[in-house]
Amino acid sequence: MTLGDFSSLVQLGVGLHAGTALVEAITELTESPLSRRLSRLHRISEAKLKSSRAGAQDLYDQASDLLGDLEVKKVQFFNEYKTVVEVNAAVAIVLALVLTVISFLYSEEINSVIGGLIVVSSLAPASASLLFLWSRWKSNTAELRNSTDALHKNLIGGL
Repeated sequence: MTLGDFSSLVQLGVGLHAGTALVEAITELTESPLSRRLSRLHRISEAKLKSSRAGAQDLYDQASDLLGDLEVKKVQFFNEYKTVVEVNAAVAIVLALVLTVISFLYSEEINSVIGGLIVVSSLAPASASLLFLWSRWKSNTAELRNSTDALHKNLIGGL
């Protein structure tokens, strides 16, 4: 096996890491479902408040508080995302340098350990960072999601 056998994989790794470093859609994908749900519940509570139903003010205040909490969680998540962006950008640069070395030593024979390291370094960091961001969002918003569920039950089930 030669270094040249891994050039396409390293190219993929550079693109993958650069993409995860530059695309902010990750934040939108994680936070938008909860944000949309809370916005809908807030509109429902506002409609109930306008119709002067008993207890509607408390539900409206609760929905407003949850929207505020969500905004705080978004800021915290974005700060974590910035750290992941820095790591992925650094990995993309290192992989681009490895790709440069591969282009000069294309026919150089390598052992399976070096090949395995190239595979892992090309694919694992970006995948791990996406899993990290997803798990952090889930754990940081668990209480908020539970409170949203309770608000949903109160809005739809009562009043």
